[in-house]
Amino acid sequence: MSYTFDVGDDTLWGPVNSVARIFLGTVKTLADEYRLPSGVGDDLMGMVEIDPVEFAGFVQRILAERASSLHPYKDMLLDGVLPILIALADRGRMGVTGRTPEENAYLEEVRARKLPMLAPGD
Repeated sequence: MSYTFDVGDDTLWGPVNSVARIFLGTVKTLADEYRLPSGVGDDLMGMVEIDPVEFAGFVQRILAERASSLHPYKDMLLDGVLPILIALADRGRMGVTGRTPEENAYLEEVRARKLPMLAPGD
């Protein structure tokens, strides 16, 4: 079994259930911590709709937090989810960009990994 993370009719990602639940919990925690909408909709029986405008803003904010962080544990925690957020935003062509040299360096590093975001049928 797997989840689907969709923008409209396009499926961006289809992780297994456990990965999806961990991801959703982490996104909710970050949205609560930074008091901003994530753009990640509710889990509707394994289908999650992403609002591309809200999601792009969310990813930009988390990227900014990571790039300006001086706390090693915060860095490690954000490094667990931020590459997935960036890969989803890239796959959905949401236009996440670096606004500082630190953000650009982080994006370059993540994008160089070419993290596969396989959707069902890929």
